[in-house]
Formats: sequence, structure tokens, C-alpha cells
Amino acid sequence: MIARPTREAMIALLVLCTAGCGGDDADAVVVLGLTTDMAVGFALDRVEATTTVDGVITSAERRSYGAGDLSLPAELLVQRAQDGAEVELSVAAFRDDEAAPLVTRRAATRAAGGRTLLLPVSLDEACAAVTCANGATCAAGACVDPFIAPSDLADHDPGWITSARDACKAPSSGDPAMRIGQGQSAFAPLEEGEVVPIEPGPQGGHHVWLALRATGLRQMGSRLTVGGRFPELALALPPFTSQVTLRKAGADHCEIYGVRFQVDRGLSVEAVRGRALDIDVTLEDPDGDVATAARQVVIAP
Repeated sequence: MIARPTREAMIALLVLCTAGCGGDDADAVVVLGLTTDMAVGFALDRVEATTTVDGVITSAERRSYGAGDLSLPAELLVQRAQDGAEVELSVAAFRDDEAAPLVTRRAATRAAGGRTLLLPVSLDEACAAVTCANGATCAAGACVDPFIAPSDLADHDPGWITSARDACKAPSSGDPAMRIGQGQSAFAPLEEGEVVPIEPGPQGGHHVWLALRATGLRQMGSRLTVGGRFPELALALPPFTSQVTLRKAGADHCEIYGVRFQVDRGLSVEAVRGRALDIDVTLEDPDGDVATAARQVVIAP
């Protein structure tokens, strides 16, 4: 398998090339920053993007959540361009296998000699039912001119992604927080000391279905760690870690359910029935923000 260069490496290579790989006037770079307030993998499944420079198609790509190559926010690179060249991105977002796009968006600017510009392009849920005419495009539910002057754009900074809009994380989200619930196909409350059923897993062992409700954490790429301890047995269960995608479930929170936590690893199921189990959960997003939660349950006799 050929490893794909990191985003930072690709940008650095492109900027170095513009300094010495061609004419003196071809030293402009535009980085396309794609964001959305819709939940990737749930509200939208794939995006199709086409980039043109002075009306000539320079790239066309398709990314899908199902294929594992769609994660937003993300950057799309434009080849180096001459000063004043018009750069435009047309992007469409689709739900599952639907033929008609859920949202379309266009954004354009002019390359500026000696600068690496960040052109922000958002796919907004509020634009799902909006049709624009006369060359306009929809942003935040309103029809606007797709062209943004380079003087109104910031220079590219890789750190922009940490503050980019997100389906589950916004400036109004507050500090990261998480609540432990239960459920295989939906979030249900889980009270302290509640008796929970366990069931056999497909590869052996017995597990409880957990669900989480979180705020202030990014929708994609968060690392989930679940551990547990039987205090009566003075025994800790081996924790497991996985990367997860949250689902937007309300105006102020996101959820994940169907988290299978095995409760009898290294033990017989008879040894854990009727026992109290302390569950500890940590969720860390790509920005380094962390939420933790704990709950004691009792395994059903």
C-alpha cells in the first residue's frame, strides 16, 4: 500500500515548488478548507468536488464516508497558479446512495502572488432546500456571491481546522462533557447502581451495551477508551480503545450507541453475575479536548 502524504507535507511541498518550479509569476497557492455543520456518515455520506483554474478543470474527486476517505473538516489542494488566476471550487454533498445532491456550494477567488490563501467552503444544512439563481450560491441559508476577494481571505494556517465549524462542536458548546447511557440502537438513561442485563457476544464472552451523550467534542476522529473494575473482586477489566464517529442527536449534543463492553474477560460469567461494576469512559477528540464519565452498575444475576 502506498502511504498518502500528510496534509502539512503536501502543502509544504507545494509551497516549496512554487518558489522554484516554474515561472516567476506562478508562485500563488490556494488551499480549499471544506467544512460542514451536518453529521458526516449520517446526514451526508459523500462529497464530489471539482476545482478549476481560469475555467480549466485541475482536479475532480469523490470522497465517501463508507469508503473511509471522507472526514470533515478537510483540506483540498489546488495546483500552483499564476498571480490573478481565478480559482473556483464546486462541491456537492449526497446522502447515502441518492442521485440528487442534498447541498451544493461554489466558492471562488483569485490567486495572489507570493501568498498561500485559505478559501473556506461550507456545506450548510440550512441550504438543503435553497435554490439560487443568477450565478449565486447558498451559504448559511442565503444566496450569496461565490467570489471572495483575496484581500478578504486569510493566509493559510494548518491550525484553522481546530477552530473550524463542526456538527458536534461549536464555540457555544462549552467545556467537553459526557454522560454514560445504555443501548444497542439508541441512547437510554443509565442510573447509578442500575441492574443491567448482559448477553453473549458473537465471538464469545458476555457484554453490556453502552451509549454515550457528549457535548463540546468533534464529531469525527474522537478516541474512545472504556474500562471497568469489579470492586468486590478487586479486579480491573482490560480497557479497550477505538476511534468513533458521533451522531448529531439534538441542537446541543451528539451521541454514540451500540458500544459493546465485555464484562467477563479472563473470568467466568458466573463470577460476575450480581456483582457491582465501575465503568470509566474517556472520549478525546482530535483537538485534544477530553471528556470523562463514570458509572457504577450491577450485572444482572
